[in-house]
Amino acid sequence: MTDTAISPQPFVPARSTRRRQATGPSQLAEPVRHRLARELHDGPVQQVLAAGLAIDSCLADLPAGSPMHGRLELARQLTTAALHRLRSSLQSLREGATAADEELPDRLRRLNAGHAAHQLDVSVEVTGAPVPLAATVRRSLFQTASECLFNAAVHGEARRAVIRLSYHPGVVTLCVADDGHGKPKTLRKIIRGEVPGAGGGYHMGLADIAAQAEEMGWTLRADRSDLGGIAVQVVAPVPVSGDGPGGSDG
Repeated sequence: MTDTAISPQPFVPARSTRRRQATGPSQLAEPVRHRLARELHDGPVQQVLAAGLAIDSCLADLPAGSPMHGRLELARQLTTAALHRLRSSLQSLREGATAADEELPDRLRRLNAGHAAHQLDVSVEVTGAPVPLAATVRRSLFQTASECLFNAAVHGEARRAVIRLSYHPGVVTLCVADDGHGKPKTLRKIIRGEVPGAGGGYHMGLADIAAQAEEMGWTLRADRSDLGGIAVQVVAPVPVSGDGPGGSDG
């Protein structure tokens, strides 16, 4: 009787199979998620944002009735859509697996650990009675706080920051104050769209959150903080449910 040759099949450990199946951002190891988030934030997000600002500048300089207006407007719409998708991916990387079910105060308290600005002494103060917020609102306010801490540590060389979250009927106020050497005047220029060049001292991520606040219908301002550095404050009139910019998206 002749034996039939059987080609050996490669051995695939069960653990490796499970690891390949868990491909979402929330399943990635914590250091990997933070590294990817930094690379995405400092690379593609900033490049698309800069492209959008350049398109806006070109549109402003075009004479009325120019045939290029329609093409540039389409380019602006495409960059806006790309920026939204990049923001969503960045936020998923930053938040991890458990953030979807967390309320905003708990998310903010996690910023003291594993954040790019981990050298900061970060505290969170909550006033008023916390209420459930729509997922888009939680994500946007969390992103604003995260960006402010990053810039306070990296560009303002701050050592201490306080995140103040205040709940009022129909309004949530988020303020991030630090003890760094940042200049409120520079931040106000960024908020108005007068973004400084590469030597301006502040990351373009601040222009990103300013644009996001405008899209959400929020008020964003920068002042001198009581800690001696900068205080960035967002006033967000928000519903607790429903559709629209401040509504629930799951």
